[in-house]
Amino acid sequence: MSAKNNNPDQFKLFMTGTEWKAQVTHSTDGPMPSTWDQKSREAALPLTASTKFDHGAGMKDTLMTQGYQHDRDDPPTIIIEDAPNGKSTRMVQSEGHHRVAAAADIEAETGQPVYIPTNYVDNSSAGRRAKARRQTYRPNG
Repeated sequence: MSAKNNNPDQFKLFMTGTEWKAQVTHSTDGPMPSTWDQKSREAALPLTASTKFDHGAGMKDTLMTQGYQHDRDDPPTIIIEDAPNGKSTRMVQSEGHHRVAAAADIEAETGQPVYIPTNYVDNSSAGRRAKARRQTYRPNG
């Protein structure tokens, strides 16, 4: 495939934590950037007997020592949805806040990228129309 066929607006299959945070405009967990600050603090907690059940605890240590783990329940997800004004779309962080925050913190500290697989859900009106067209298209029917 030649470079002229590459689309700079194509969604990335992997992003660094820093790229991910720059892509997201909203969060299901609260306002930005305070959500990222909270998730960074929680992800930096060491995993001990007392923090064992704290959501996100140990994530930064795990990424530093073991890298990204694919066995998490829900992959980090960005939901593409229409903005309330209906004139634009927004990118909403749905799952994986702690992993993204920890990855971005590690990158800031080490200067090395930490790549995270991306999962997109297009729930925008344009995405729903495209999905409806795909479902009604029957090439041999």
